[in-house]
Amino acid sequence: MPQTADKSSQAAVRGAASPRSIRPGAVPSPAKQRNPELTRILGLDVPVAVVLAEQALPVESILQITVGTILEFDVSFGAELPLVVGDRMIGRGNAVKIGENFGLRITGIDSVEQRIDAMGSR
Repeated sequence: MPQTADKSSQAAVRGAASPRSIRPGAVPSPAKQRNPELTRILGLDVPVAVVLAEQALPVESILQITVGTILEFDVSFGAELPLVVGDRMIGRGNAVKIGENFGLRITGIDSVEQRIDAMGSR
């Protein structure tokens, strides 16, 4: 079941022990002087998605979809959802409500090396 984030988890909080919210366009300030090339790379935007559910459907079923059609998926309402960069899962989490918006509370995340690899070319 989606959870409602409290005020403390809505604000960006420094420190690994506290939950943080990262909003689109937010760029953390560097703690130390970095190589300009690294700073430029770290500022690049990459597509990040949360996958609610997916399934294969016959073309005939897809052609029958109209406004108001409800598609049912075999995923429980409170299930962990995958966090995806490109087409690779880098973590998972639970849906939360932040005001009128949807968010994802991270429950597991790949290592930095695995996340970098997920953003690489194929």
